[in-house]
Amino acid sequence: MIMGPQHIGSAITSALGFDRGMSRLVLVWVLLLTAVVKLWAQVDDVGAVKVLARANPDKILLRWAVDQPFAWQKGNEQGFLVVRYTISRNGQPVLPVERLILTPDTLRPSPLEQWEELATQDDNAAVIAEAIYGEDFEIAVGGGMGTILAVNEQLEQRFTFALVAADQSYEAALMAGWALVDDSVVDGEKYLYKINVALATDTPYSIGEGSAYVSLDQYEELPKPVGLVSAFADQNVMLNWNYSILQQTYTSYFVERSTDGSSYQQVNGRPIFNAQGDDDGREISMFFNDSITNDVTYYYRVRGVTSFGEIGPPSDVQSGQGKEVLDYTPRIVRKVILSEDSVALFWEFPEEGNEVISGFEIRRANRAEGPYGQVLGGISPTSRQAVFSGIQRVNYFTVVAIGNTGLQKPSFPALVQPIDSVPPTSPKGLQGVMDTTGVVRLGWTANPEPDLSGYRVFRASNANAEFSQLTVTPVGDNSFVDSISVRNLNQKIFYKIIAVDQRYNESDFSEVLSIEKPDLVPPSPAVFEGYETGDAGIELRWIPSSSADAMGHTIYRRQLVGGDGLWQGIVTIPTTEGTTNYLDTSIEPGRTYAYTVVARDKSGLESSPSNVLQIRSQRRMFADQIQRLTGTADRENRLIQLSWKAKEAKAVEFLIYRAEGGGGLKLYRKLDASYNSYADTNLSVNTTYVYGLQMVEQDGAMSQIKEVRVVY
Repeated sequence: MIMGPQHIGSAITSALGFDRGMSRLVLVWVLLLTAVVKLWAQVDDVGAVKVLARANPDKILLRWAVDQPFAWQKGNEQGFLVVRYTISRNGQPVLPVERLILTPDTLRPSPLEQWEELATQDDNAAVIAEAIYGEDFEIAVGGGMGTILAVNEQLEQRFTFALVAADQSYEAALMAGWALVDDSVVDGEKYLYKINVALATDTPYSIGEGSAYVSLDQYEELPKPVGLVSAFADQNVMLNWNYSILQQTYTSYFVERSTDGSSYQQVNGRPIFNAQGDDDGREISMFFNDSITNDVTYYYRVRGVTSFGEIGPPSDVQSGQGKEVLDYTPRIVRKVILSEDSVALFWEFPEEGNEVISGFEIRRANRAEGPYGQVLGGISPTSRQAVFSGIQRVNYFTVVAIGNTGLQKPSFPALVQPIDSVPPTSPKGLQGVMDTTGVVRLGWTANPEPDLSGYRVFRASNANAEFSQLTVTPVGDNSFVDSISVRNLNQKIFYKIIAVDQRYNESDFSEVLSIEKPDLVPPSPAVFEGYETGDAGIELRWIPSSSADAMGHTIYRRQLVGGDGLWQGIVTIPTTEGTTNYLDTSIEPGRTYAYTVVARDKSGLESSPSNVLQIRSQRRMFADQIQRLTGTADRENRLIQLSWKAKEAKAVEFLIYRAEGGGGLKLYRKLDASYNSYADTNLSVNTTYVYGLQMVEQDGAMSQIKEVRVVY
């Protein structure tokens, strides 16, 4: 049946999943929503249709709603028109686009009498029917403008509650004409759905159409809810899970419970949904509280429900037990050290708790986190103090209330330390390594003292220099990570540590640890300081690298003309030999060579090359190769005729030198080996000329110069 106005408040709160005690919260929420809605008569465009679509393996599910109260009312009155356009088929566009009206008769809410059966089974359907057909939403108003505003406010409430209820029941949305199942779809086809309110053409306002693009190949399995956690307490458990991540998929949730881990029953009669906005972008969690029996293992999981009524797969399972707790807790308020080995402890405990406990016991540990062991027991429920003998250097005590049922409730730990002037032992086993980036990782054997506070780490660049402290406060672990610059001249770094107890007594220093730094700095370059050429070859002299770790110097050579142009290492001389010169005998005479020297350190790093020397080797000389050289002045033809005869036919060229007027010989002409004469026409009368002839062989060797004097 359809409920009257007097029942609408209970129907709505029931459908939304709240009990009667929370109805006021729901109404406040609705009023906040309606406060931002404008009067529909103030604009020409009074709203728009919003569409959701989901592909199933063999059908398309559609859900829509209008976003303004007046447009929602008109949609219910005029009905909705759903048109499907086939855009493509098997990857090929459909031209012209195929158009199919899926609602020959516009979709309107089912008649009132058809809602009765569904409304008796589904409170959401009852809310929607009441919103559409109910006579009044119980808003008391005066006359005049107040009546107009009240009618508008009532419409907004109908609109709001109806949309919330439709989100919880797809079957009710179908009956309201706000949903459609299209089972005439075909694999391989893609569709565009357009949904409009069937307004008359002369309507003075408009309602925007909604659309959705979807195909069967977009079907995806529903995801399982994420982030489920549980907090088991005394006779209850609080569950919460992430709502925001899947809020576009699930609108509400079911909670399922099991006591055997395999058979689950639903524990919430209606789906739980989020009744708060998320415009601020914060992550939202869903909560559910369940009453349980203590000491029984329960298993919980949740399932999401979509806007189309689909129920997704279950979440991961959370399990646990409720445990009875003791409501009263002791608190240590004072500690008095009576002697070197005894202490008096004083605590508070509510007097009304004396009846529910059998007494107290004192427990002790070396550390605050335990483990604790009993040192005193059988203390009366009315006692609030106890004396313990046998304390150590460090003591953590708790007072534990023992309940009549066996439950226990410990106090927070209290530290007790007698006077302590004995320092810890010096740390042992200090070791460390450094990587190529300068990160140093230190480690050492942990000290055995129970009252140890930590360690202080010191560093120096020189073993004999003053060490600087790296740790502002003691390091709790027996390890430390440091970072230094590796690109400096120090080859080692030095560390030592001390141990500190909780009374700030410091141990002696550990042994000093020396760590070799990775060598990333190449040696300084060597410098050539001179050279000499001779018949034996080319002698090179250099100033060696000044780096202390330089291990040797390599001489590189390349031939500038006629060679391959590549540098070749010809010799490496270790610095241990103390040699700073080298005679290169593996050269050809008359050739030009380039030399450089490179220093190398013990890490294999090389210096930049030294200054480059370009040196021409000395040519080899030989005698008696030119047997005859004559020169004749021919004044009639204005020339001097030179002719010669060589002893052997090994020449590749001849060099002619000339001097005039008592000057020195200068290279005058180059002739190839086919010549045995030359006519000089560049002459001056009454001048004495001296000519020289030299033969050059294939390997660059030269003969001695043969001279002849001619007066012209």
